[in-house]
Amino acid sequence: MSFASVGTTINNILAAVLANGTATLSNAAKESHIVYVSNFLNTIGADITGSGTDKITINGVKSLGGNVTYLVVPDKLK
Repeated sequence: MSFASVGTTINNILAAVLANGTATLSNAAKESHIVYVSNFLNTIGADITGSGTDKITINGVKSLGGNVTYLVVPDKLK
């Protein structure tokens, strides 16, 4: 990515998590929002590493799911 963007990083993670193969995001946003989304996705079966750094690797999985309870953090802008 040409500049770090929270929205762009999350959208790319969501697109890659169910895709075939491995995606690497360089110059990814490092904000806590990225870590929270990645942790949730990993809880339901995703394979994401590097969240919170400028390089995130997403290995695509066939499906996500499960019966999980996850605490949503409050919006920092509130």
